[in-house]
Amino acid sequence: MNPSTDHMYPPVYLVDRSGLQSSMTDPGLVPCWSFPPAVVKTKKRGSGGACVLTVLVLVLFLVLAALGLGTYQILKLRSELEQLKQDVSAQTDSPKLQSQISLQETNKEKKETKRAAHLIARFEKDMHSKTHWDSLHWDPKNGRAFTSGVVYQDGGIQVNETGLYFVYSRVEFLCKHCPPKASFTHTVFKRRRREEKYPPRTLLEGNSLGFCQPQAGSPCSSSSYLGAVLRLDRLDQVFVNVSHPSLLSEHHNANFFGLFKL
Repeated sequence: MNPSTDHMYPPVYLVDRSGLQSSMTDPGLVPCWSFPPAVVKTKKRGSGGACVLTVLVLVLFLVLAALGLGTYQILKLRSELEQLKQDVSAQTDSPKLQSQISLQETNKEKKETKRAAHLIARFEKDMHSKTHWDSLHWDPKNGRAFTSGVVYQDGGIQVNETGLYFVYSRVEFLCKHCPPKASFTHTVFKRRRREEKYPPRTLLEGNSLGFCQPQAGSPCSSSSYLGAVLRLDRLDQVFVNVSHPSLLSEHHNANFFGLFKL
């Protein structure tokens, strides 16, 4: 080497490359680490089936327990009912209780009594002397006549309970010698008991006009029917009268009077 101040060369050294190669790695290679092989986790099917079976067994056990408890309660109630029946039968044998039961049944029958009456005509000798407000007299017992829950007194039906009643009456006139202009009046009226000083109140009224035959003096007949729903107060008495009582037909079933509570 010629040392010169104008040209400087870097110093050159000889190095043993055999040892350097062994200690250096190829910079182009990427280091790689090894891992243990992956283990795939598999679900155990046997454990899931066991859980389902356990749940079913528990549910079946609960159902059987509920059925057993219900059966026990039913048997217990049955035994208590039998004991109660025996106690009641023992108590009903006492005379005091039997009298109470009979009294209750009687009161029940009284409450269920239907308030009604049906009367048929009763003919009297002095019927021709009756005035407009004189009532006809009726038979409350014979034939189809009856009274239930009401009172028949002095030709009238007395109601003992306020309410709506259907009141009806039918009369039949029979005249052997009928004048051409004959007319008959049929009246249903009421009075308040113990208030005779007050005038009667007309409830229903019917008139029969012009029913005679064209031939003068020939026999004739006519009928009148009255019926309506009326409000009656307690102790009201209902009566029936006609303008010509002596001309009434003597057929009992042709003349009647009655009422019933709705």
